[in-house]
Amino acid sequence: MQSVVPTNIPFTSDILSKCIQKLESRCRYMNVSVIGHSLQRRPIYSLSLGVGPISYLYNAAHHANEWITSVLLTRFAEDCVRQINQDAHVCNADTKRLTPKAKYPWYERITLHMVLMVNPDGVDMVTKGVVSDIWKANARGVDLNSNYPAGWEQARTHKYSRGYTSFGPRDFVGPFPLSEPESQAMVTYTKQIDPVVTLSLHTQGEEIYWRYADYMPHGARELAVCLSNASGYLLEEVPSESSHGGYRDWFIQEYNRPGFTIECGLGKNPLPISEFDNIYLKIAPLLMEALRYTVVSF
Repeated sequence: MQSVVPTNIPFTSDILSKCIQKLESRCRYMNVSVIGHSLQRRPIYSLSLGVGPISYLYNAAHHANEWITSVLLTRFAEDCVRQINQDAHVCNADTKRLTPKAKYPWYERITLHMVLMVNPDGVDMVTKGVVSDIWKANARGVDLNSNYPAGWEQARTHKYSRGYTSFGPRDFVGPFPLSEPESQAMVTYTKQIDPVVTLSLHTQGEEIYWRYADYMPHGARELAVCLSNASGYLLEEVPSESSHGGYRDWFIQEYNRPGFTIECGLGKNPLPISEFDNIYLKIAPLLMEALRYTVVSF
């Protein structure tokens, strides 16, 4: 199958839409849905692969200047489509028969949901040069990954103490939890599909954040170690300036299930697209390991 995901140019919501259309036409195990719309009425797409009763959720590009995560996740979706259609090997791992315990192919046991670009307005603003590279927020100037109702008040106190008290390019938590259509869409969709595991792709640091507050979901530590081993990324505690208000925080608090923030790559945001291959070499095995672990363990 000829590649449909460009990995050498800045990504936009329009490019993502075209990639999704091409992938949808090539895989009978795929469903595409619009889970909501951004502030500027761009669709927020979910791409689902598989027909199994167990759901889990990957998401990317909560932050505008971390748009390379959307390319990473869309390319992973393409590799999964290729594997399903051609019985190919993704990251040298045969995902059709993961372990002796996996009696059926993974896509018959689970459904993988991927929200490929949570913040399409912000991504387009950065990749089209409308705003500077420091822009993380949505079009209104709210940091979407500080807008969830898990310790939102603590996040507000901390961000305000650092001067982020109003709409702007980064770190403003919003006027109230879930004030933004993008974060509302993520919460609604999560409740709809009821995933057992979530992975949120961010940049940068080559780190995995797996805990929130005092929550210790069953299997979280074990899976975190598997993800670390697969990628070489380190397990770390969330920095104080990033604690509370995030999607992963909300998921763990709401469900007491494993949720992870994956800080992809190394460098300064936005990471250049020229680093795509180096980052994907470590991220793809991590994403596949989560799939393998979920199939076997839940």
